[in-house]
Amino acid sequence: MKKIITAAILSICVLPVTAYAADFEDIQGHWAAEIITNLAESGVVHGISDTEFNPEGTVTRAEFLKMALSAAGIEETEFRSGECLDVTASDWYGPYVQSALDKGLVPDDMIGDCASKIVETEDGSKAVYSGYFMGDEPIKREEMAYITQSVYQYSRDEETMNDMELPIDMHFTDLSSVSSWAFQGVRYAYANDFIAGMSDGTFRPQETATRAQAATIISNLLKKI
Repeated sequence: MKKIITAAILSICVLPVTAYAADFEDIQGHWAAEIITNLAESGVVHGISDTEFNPEGTVTRAEFLKMALSAAGIEETEFRSGECLDVTASDWYGPYVQSALDKGLVPDDMIGDCASKIVETEDGSKAVYSGYFMGDEPIKREEMAYITQSVYQYSRDEETMNDMELPIDMHFTDLSSVSSWAFQGVRYAYANDFIAGMSDGTFRPQETATRAQAATIISNLLKKI
């Protein structure tokens, strides 16, 4: 089923304070300044104040999941209490986690103490998970890569699936640090130009992603879609 990108993309945010990138004093000379500028001027990302974007600050799992789903035009799902891991009705990101779980976009390895069972409903069978998503935890680079590729694949239909690049060999010096469950997702994300390595030849999969890195990968996802 082909997904349609709507104006909802313009509501994507990292934090709630709105400002144009021209007002962000802390991105001057930053490697992602142009990317942040373009996204901010389109309303895709926002700053933490009128004058700060905080490009080296962290992004939580929930924040990035919302951005990725919104960029791909994947709508949130009504939150169902008791079916959504450690998420509660008071958590703003509940509908996004629920949607991602329903569509299989979050790997079991990103769920602490993960367990699932198949439940029969009027609409057919579905998996109900238990465990911990830990949405307020900073997201790691390998997790960000995996989620982006997972969301991108879901957004493709049979015709446009052929546009997806096949995984290619990576030559980062720290490949052994990539978790086994995330390896293929990282390969695909790298092949599709969603994420790149560092200037020193490393990938740093276990590092927490920065706001600048998150903005870059969302920009790349929007271009691809």
